[in-house]
Amino acid sequence: MNKHKIAIIGSGPAGYSAAIYTSRAEIETTIYAGKEPGGQLTKTTEIENYPGGLGLTGPELMVKMGEQASKFGAITKWEEVEKISSQFSVLSSQGEEKYDGIIIATGASPRLMGVGEEKYYGKGFSTCAVCDAAFYKGKTVYVVGGGDAAIEDTMALTKFASQVTLLVRRDELRASKAMQKKVLDNPEVKIMWETELVGIKGDERVEKLELRIKNQELREVKAEGLFFAIGHIPATKWLEGSGVELDKKGYIKNGVVGGVSWAKGYPTMTAIPGVVAAGDCVDYRYRQAVTAAGMGVMAALDMEKWLESK
Repeated sequence: MNKHKIAIIGSGPAGYSAAIYTSRAEIETTIYAGKEPGGQLTKTTEIENYPGGLGLTGPELMVKMGEQASKFGAITKWEEVEKISSQFSVLSSQGEEKYDGIIIATGASPRLMGVGEEKYYGKGFSTCAVCDAAFYKGKTVYVVGGGDAAIEDTMALTKFASQVTLLVRRDELRASKAMQKKVLDNPEVKIMWETELVGIKGDERVEKLELRIKNQELREVKAEGLFFAIGHIPATKWLEGSGVELDKKGYIKNGVVGGVSWAKGYPTMTAIPGVVAAGDCVDYRYRQAVTAAGMGVMAALDMEKWLESK
């Protein structure tokens, strides 16, 4: 089995940013792009909050990142990784290769409800209010969720939308008391308790929502925007049993072994020395393209430093 230098698993902003740095440093770099090259940005239309990305769509930005990595010599394999080992072997759908180091940047996916929402991505439906709130100025929008993330999204939307309604399945919020106060005392926010989204209607864009109220009554409401804030699923299940430590939600724990921090000088290092991680598979808080890209750069620099130390 031939041995190569670095494998980068994932082709979103974190993976491509890491690849740009490692390949530009003349370190042999192989990108495993996976079954969804480009990550979540490929489901985004206009971009306004990525530095230098104004005027580009999400897919266009990801193509440019990939081209930039390729320019400096990174090799892209359109394969999905099934398993890695502490000996730095990478098993993909096309076979097994060995490396001196691995960068994991597999991202995370927003939780969906299966009510036809994917048809409306970028057409009135979003899973990131912080990213897209400005596109809904003066519009009537709905947020699904009851935790801290739902409150944050609701508050972001009140700066732009004319009416924001929070759809909560239970008769109370799961968010912290401080976060609850932000919406409960806010006259700009309407809350519909014990309400479930069961359908979306619209030809080209979101136009109406079908709701089931607590007494099983079905109600149809007009809507110009719909946001889900019901959590994310990190793409890390394939790492179970690999030696990379995950937290209870499945996010990668960097710099930690058995709950004890050890990776001094390598903040992106996982529980396996020589395997670093970056982006939304690590970051449960910010989940922005630009923060993922920054973490990818951090991982690349940590990997370069670690390889030099060996």
